[in-house]
Amino acid sequence: MLTILALHGSGRDETDLSEFCHQLAPQARIIAPRGTFAQADGFTFFKRRSDRSIIVTEVLDLATKWVSQEVEVDLPTSGEVIVVGYSSGAIFAEALMSVVPERFAGAVLMRPEPLSPNFSFPDMPAKPILIVAGKHDERRRHDDAAVLAKQFTQAGAVVSLHVIDAGHGWARHNADVTLARLWLATVAAN
Repeated sequence: MLTILALHGSGRDETDLSEFCHQLAPQARIIAPRGTFAQADGFTFFKRRSDRSIIVTEVLDLATKWVSQEVEVDLPTSGEVIVVGYSSGAIFAEALMSVVPERFAGAVLMRPEPLSPNFSFPDMPAKPILIVAGKHDERRRHDDAAVLAKQFTQAGAVVSLHVIDAGHGWARHNADVTLARLWLATVAAN
């Protein structure tokens, strides 16, 4: 049975991706943890520096600790687990993929940014990764998605990168879920 691990963005909570995940895979089991740190009116999985840069070692350490406590979040040890992350949740998904790539069958990363410009993922041969970036995303550098795609490709992953007509928020006409559903159908067929 397919399991989706849904990781929300900063200032949001565990309900944020419910509708997206249900539309993506109605029959899937959805695990949606809440980020550990309070931020704005919601939560986040990690903290940034005041200049909004990412402390890579800290995020990787948090991901390692999260995985070691996975019994509490009920993440299956076997079966198909796709991690779905939005914004900072996508960045935390990258960290999880880095520390335990074998636990995930693939990833859907929406409005992500690389953990760092020179980050190297461990080997993940043929692991399917979908990256959906917004062409007008005011919170990301114009090349963030391409840099991340290259990092995953260098690790052996099979990356599908889409830059869509959107900002940091959801695209119009359900474009994000449409792309993700097509990608998941292709992955399931292989």
